[in-house]
Amino acid sequence: MTETSLLKRVPNILTASRVVFAVAYLVLLLLVDRQALGRGESQDLLAWRESIHSESQKLFWAFVMFVIAGITDVIDGPMARAMNVTSSFGRTFDPFVDKILVGGGFIVFALFPYEIAGLAWWMVGVMLVREILVTVLRSKKESEGKEFGATWAGKVKMLIQSFAIGTIIIYSGYFQNEGWAVIFRDIAIWVAVIFTVLSALPYLGRLKK
Repeated sequence: MTETSLLKRVPNILTASRVVFAVAYLVLLLLVDRQALGRGESQDLLAWRESIHSESQKLFWAFVMFVIAGITDVIDGPMARAMNVTSSFGRTFDPFVDKILVGGGFIVFALFPYEIAGLAWWMVGVMLVREILVTVLRSKKESEGKEFGATWAGKVKMLIQSFAIGTIIIYSGYFQNEGWAVIFRDIAIWVAVIFTVLSALPYLGRLKK
Protein backbone atom coordinates (compact mmCIF):
# COMPACT_ATOMS: atom_id res chain seq x y z
CA MET A 1 0.00 0.00 0.00
CA THR A 2 1.50 3.35 -1.01
CA GLU A 3 1.79 6.30 1.34
CA THR A 4 -0.74 8.22 -0.75
CA SER A 5 -3.35 5.47 -0.65
CA LEU A 6 -2.84 5.09 3.10
CA LEU A 7 -3.26 8.83 3.59
CA LYS A 8 -6.54 8.70 1.71
CA ARG A 9 -7.82 6.14 4.19
CA VAL A 10 -7.25 8.46 7.15
CA PRO A 11 -10.77 10.02 7.11
CA ASN A 12 -12.39 6.58 7.23
CA ILE A 13 -9.93 5.45 9.91
CA LEU A 14 -10.90 8.47 12.01
CA THR A 15 -14.57 7.66 11.53
CA ALA A 16 -14.03 4.03 12.56
CA SER A 17 -11.89 5.02 15.57
CA ARG A 18 -14.82 7.07 16.83
CA VAL A 19 -16.61 3.79 17.56
CA VAL A 20 -13.86 2.88 20.05
CA PHE A 21 -14.13 6.22 21.85
CA ALA A 22 -17.94 6.08 21.78
CA VAL A 23 -18.01 2.61 23.33
CA ALA A 24 -15.45 3.60 25.99
CA TYR A 25 -17.50 6.66 26.92
CA LEU A 26 -20.75 4.68 27.13
CA VAL A 27 -19.14 1.94 29.24
CA LEU A 28 -17.82 4.56 31.67
CA LEU A 29 -21.28 6.11 31.97
CA LEU A 30 -22.84 2.70 32.61
CA LEU A 31 -20.26 2.00 35.33
CA VAL A 32 -21.28 5.13 37.25
CA ASP A 33 -23.23 4.38 40.43
CA ARG A 34 -26.28 6.44 39.52
CA GLN A 35 -27.85 6.26 42.97
CA ALA A 36 -24.65 7.30 44.73
CA LEU A 37 -24.54 10.47 42.62
CA GLY A 38 -27.55 12.01 44.34
CA ARG A 39 -26.80 14.92 46.63
CA GLY A 40 -29.02 15.32 49.68
CA GLU A 41 -30.42 18.73 50.49
CA SER A 42 -28.58 18.74 53.85
CA GLN A 43 -25.26 17.66 52.35
CA ASP A 44 -22.82 20.48 51.68
CA LEU A 45 -21.08 20.68 48.33
CA LEU A 46 -17.60 19.75 49.58
CA ALA A 47 -18.80 16.67 51.49
CA TRP A 48 -20.83 15.58 48.48
CA ARG A 49 -17.89 15.91 46.11
CA GLU A 50 -15.69 13.85 48.43
CA SER A 51 -18.34 11.12 48.75
CA ILE A 52 -18.70 10.65 44.99
CA HIS A 53 -15.07 11.17 44.00
CA SER A 54 -14.82 7.84 42.15
CA GLU A 55 -18.08 8.48 40.28
CA SER A 56 -16.91 11.95 39.30
CA GLN A 57 -13.71 10.43 37.94
CA LYS A 58 -15.70 8.08 35.72
CA LEU A 59 -17.78 11.01 34.48
CA PHE A 60 -14.61 13.02 33.84
CA TRP A 61 -13.04 10.30 31.70
CA ALA A 62 -16.35 9.70 29.94
CA PHE A 63 -16.31 13.41 29.09
CA VAL A 64 -12.73 13.11 27.78
CA MET A 65 -13.68 10.14 25.56
CA PHE A 66 -16.74 12.05 24.34
CA VAL A 67 -14.69 15.13 23.43
CA ILE A 68 -12.08 13.07 21.56
CA ALA A 69 -14.84 11.34 19.61
CA GLY A 70 -16.33 14.74 18.82
CA ILE A 71 -12.99 16.02 17.54
CA THR A 72 -12.67 13.09 15.12
CA ASP A 73 -16.19 13.88 13.92
CA VAL A 74 -15.18 17.47 13.17
CA ILE A 75 -12.01 16.41 11.35
CA ASP A 76 -12.98 13.40 9.21
CA GLY A 77 -15.62 15.01 6.98
CA PRO A 78 -13.66 18.14 5.94
CA MET A 79 -10.54 16.00 5.48
CA ALA A 80 -12.37 13.60 3.18
CA ARG A 81 -13.73 16.47 1.10
CA ALA A 82 -10.36 18.24 0.96
CA MET A 83 -8.70 15.03 -0.24
CA ASN A 84 -11.60 14.26 -2.59
CA VAL A 85 -12.11 10.83 -1.02
CA THR A 86 -15.72 11.12 0.12
CA SER A 87 -17.45 7.75 -0.04
CA SER A 88 -20.70 5.95 0.59
CA PHE A 89 -18.99 4.40 3.63
CA GLY A 90 -18.31 7.80 5.13
CA ARG A 91 -21.76 9.19 4.38
CA THR A 92 -23.42 6.12 5.90
CA PHE A 93 -21.09 5.07 8.72
CA ASP A 94 -20.35 8.57 10.01
CA PRO A 95 -23.97 9.34 11.02
CA PHE A 96 -24.30 5.77 12.35
CA VAL A 97 -21.40 6.35 14.74
CA ASP A 98 -22.89 9.70 15.72
CA LYS A 99 -26.08 7.89 16.70
CA ILE A 100 -24.11 5.54 18.94
CA LEU A 101 -22.28 8.47 20.50
CA VAL A 102 -25.22 10.82 21.04
CA GLY A 103 -28.23 8.49 21.03
CA GLY A 104 -26.47 6.04 23.33
CA GLY A 105 -25.54 8.85 25.68
CA PHE A 106 -29.09 10.14 25.93
CA ILE A 107 -30.41 6.63 26.56
CA VAL A 108 -27.91 6.05 29.38
CA PHE A 109 -28.70 9.43 30.95
CA ALA A 110 -32.41 8.62 30.86
CA LEU A 111 -31.51 5.76 33.24
CA PHE A 112 -30.13 8.30 35.71
CA PRO A 113 -32.50 9.76 38.32
CA TYR A 114 -34.37 12.67 36.70
CA GLU A 115 -33.17 15.17 39.31
CA ILE A 116 -29.59 14.41 38.30
CA ALA A 117 -29.68 14.20 34.50
CA GLY A 118 -32.86 16.22 33.92
CA LEU A 119 -33.73 13.96 30.99
CA ALA A 120 -37.15 12.33 30.55
CA TRP A 121 -37.71 9.22 28.46
CA TRP A 122 -40.13 11.03 26.14
CA MET A 123 -37.33 13.47 25.23
CA VAL A 124 -35.08 10.57 24.31
CA GLY A 125 -37.93 9.01 22.33
CA VAL A 126 -38.41 12.18 20.28
CA MET A 127 -34.72 12.34 19.41
CA LEU A 128 -34.51 8.65 18.54
CA VAL A 129 -37.57 8.84 16.26
CA ARG A 130 -35.90 11.68 14.37
CA GLU A 131 -32.69 9.66 13.94
CA ILE A 132 -34.57 6.58 12.75
CA LEU A 133 -36.55 8.66 10.24
CA VAL A 134 -33.42 10.26 8.75
CA THR A 135 -31.63 6.88 8.66
CA VAL A 136 -34.50 5.35 6.70
CA LEU A 137 -34.52 8.27 4.26
CA ARG A 138 -30.74 8.08 3.84
CA SER A 139 -30.84 4.33 3.17
CA LYS A 140 -33.58 4.82 0.59
CA LYS A 141 -31.70 7.53 -1.28
CA GLU A 142 -28.35 5.73 -1.12
CA SER A 143 -30.02 2.58 -2.52
CA GLU A 144 -31.20 4.72 -5.46
CA GLY A 145 -27.62 5.80 -6.08
CA LYS A 146 -28.18 9.32 -4.78
CA GLU A 147 -25.99 11.07 -2.23
CA PHE A 148 -27.70 11.86 1.04
CA GLY A 149 -25.04 13.43 3.23
CA ALA A 150 -25.65 15.48 6.33
CA THR A 151 -27.26 18.91 5.95
CA TRP A 152 -26.15 22.04 7.80
CA ALA A 153 -29.13 21.51 10.12
CA GLY A 154 -27.96 17.98 10.88
CA LYS A 155 -24.48 19.22 11.71
CA VAL A 156 -25.79 21.98 13.98
CA LYS A 157 -28.12 19.45 15.62
CA MET A 158 -25.16 17.20 16.38
CA LEU A 159 -23.28 20.14 17.90
CA ILE A 160 -26.24 21.15 20.09
CA GLN A 161 -26.89 17.58 21.21
CA SER A 162 -23.20 17.12 22.03
CA PHE A 163 -23.22 20.32 24.07
CA ALA A 164 -26.28 19.07 25.98
CA ILE A 165 -24.59 15.76 26.77
CA GLY A 166 -21.40 17.48 27.89
CA THR A 167 -23.48 19.75 30.11
CA ILE A 168 -25.25 16.78 31.72
CA ILE A 169 -21.95 15.02 32.38
CA ILE A 170 -20.34 18.05 34.03
CA TYR A 171 -23.50 18.87 36.00
CA SER A 172 -23.91 15.30 37.26
CA GLY A 173 -20.37 15.07 38.55
CA TYR A 174 -19.65 18.56 39.83
CA PHE A 175 -22.56 21.01 40.08
CA GLN A 176 -25.65 19.27 41.39
CA ASN A 177 -28.25 21.44 43.16
CA GLU A 178 -26.51 24.63 42.07
CA GLY A 179 -29.43 26.81 40.96
CA TRP A 180 -27.71 28.35 37.94
CA ALA A 181 -26.38 24.93 36.86
CA VAL A 182 -29.85 23.35 36.96
CA ILE A 183 -31.23 26.12 34.76
CA PHE A 184 -28.27 25.89 32.36
CA ARG A 185 -28.63 22.09 32.13
CA ASP A 186 -32.38 22.27 31.47
CA ILE A 187 -32.01 24.95 28.79
CA ALA A 188 -29.33 22.91 27.02
CA ILE A 189 -31.57 19.82 27.02
CA TRP A 190 -34.68 21.65 25.79
CA VAL A 191 -32.77 23.42 23.01
CA ALA A 192 -31.39 20.03 21.93
CA VAL A 193 -34.85 18.43 21.85
CA ILE A 194 -36.47 21.30 19.95
CA PHE A 195 -33.69 21.66 17.39
CA THR A 196 -33.55 17.90 16.89
CA VAL A 197 -37.15 18.02 15.67
CA LEU A 198 -36.57 21.09 13.49
CA SER A 199 -33.43 19.59 11.95
CA ALA A 200 -35.49 16.82 10.34
CA LEU A 201 -37.32 19.31 8.08
CA PRO A 202 -34.46 19.86 5.55
CA TYR A 203 -34.14 16.09 5.11
CA LEU A 204 -37.86 15.75 4.42
CA GLY A 205 -37.55 18.51 1.82
CA ARG A 206 -34.87 16.51 -0.02
CA LEU A 207 -37.33 13.67 -0.67
CA LYS A 208 -38.69 15.59 -3.66
CA LYS A 209 -35.29 15.73 -5.32
